[in-house]
Amino acid sequence: MLKALLFSLLLLPTLATAQARIAIIIDDLGYHRLRGEAIARLPGAITYAVIPQAPHGPKLARLAHDNGKEVILHMPMAAKSFVTLDAGGLRQDMPEEEFSSTIDEAVQRIPQATGMNNHMGGVLTADETAMNHLMARLGQHGLFFVDSRTTPLSVAEKLARQHGLAHAGRDVFLDNQRDLAAINAQFNRAMRIAKRRGYAIVIGHPYPETIEYLENILPLLDLAEIQLVPVSQLLERPQIATVKEKPDQTDPAL
Repeated sequence: MLKALLFSLLLLPTLATAQARIAIIIDDLGYHRLRGEAIARLPGAITYAVIPQAPHGPKLARLAHDNGKEVILHMPMAAKSFVTLDAGGLRQDMPEEEFSSTIDEAVQRIPQATGMNNHMGGVLTADETAMNHLMARLGQHGLFFVDSRTTPLSVAEKLARQHGLAHAGRDVFLDNQRDLAAINAQFNRAMRIAKRRGYAIVIGHPYPETIEYLENILPLLDLAEIQLVPVSQLLERPQIATVKEKPDQTDPAL
C-alpha cells in the first residue's frame, strides 16, 4: 500500500514555479525517547519541536542538533478548560513575572532552540495581553515564532509582526488521522500549496505511522521537485509571498 501511495505522490502535477519548499515541524517531542530518536535520524531538514519540560527533552534536543536538525521550543499554552496543560506551560492568568520566567526557563532548558511554536494554545494564542508578553520576551531572546494555528481566533502572527519578530503560520496538519492514506493525502495537499505559492509549512507528530511515512517519502522529494527546508527559511520576509492558504480545520479539543 505504501509503495502505491508514494507512486501517486510522484505523479502529482508540477505547476509552473521555482522549486517549491516545504518545512516539516514534528511536534510533541520529549516524552517518547525511541520515537524522538527516530525523528532525529530522519533524512533532511526536519524541524524538531521539543516540549521543554518533557523528561527526554534536553537530551533529544542535543541529539537532533548534533544531527543537523533545527530545534525549536514546542511551548505548552492554555487550551480549553478540559485539556490538561503540560508542565512548564503558559496560562493567561499568570503574573507577568511568572509568565516571563517560564519562558526563560524553557530557553535555558533547551538552549539549542532558535524559535518557538505553540503546543495546544487555543485559548492563550487568542489573548492579546498574553501574546504581547510572549512576543516581547521572544524578542529579548532573539527567537522567532510559528503559529500552529490551533484556533481561528489566534492573534499570534499579528502581534509577532507588531513586535518585529520573524514569524510564520502552519498550513497543514499532517497526521490528525493516523493512517498512511490520510497522511499521504495531507502531504499531497501541502505539496500543491507549495507548488502554487512557493512554500508550505507542515506540522506532524511522532506517531509510528508518521515516522514510517516520512522515512519512505523524504528520500523521494527531489523527484517531486520539492526542497525540504528548516522552518526558519520560511519566516515572513518581504521576498516570501504573503498570499495565505486556508489552513486545515483546527482540532476542536485545542
